[in-house]
Amino acid sequence: MDILAIILSIVAIIMAFMALQRTGGVKDLAQQMEHLTSKTEDATKGARETTADALRKLEHMIRGQGGQPPDTGGKSSGPSEPGSQS
Repeated sequence: MDILAIILSIVAIIMAFMALQRTGGVKDLAQQMEHLTSKTEDATKGARETTADALRKLEHMIRGQGGQPPDTGGKSSGPSEPGSQS
């Protein structure tokens, strides 16, 4: 019974090796990893640029086109909460 288990294990290892070779082997795995790494870097760069553009537009909406802070509407710069003391 032990011999049968060993033979089946060897056959399984051979089949796994053949499947690896059929799909391109270890070299192809390295190429796929490199390709996926470059795609991930490109996607990250694109997302970073899109986020920066959105934040820049939001800043212009909040501060106005001149880059100055918006008018406070005549409010004083005193404490904002009643009862708080400086």
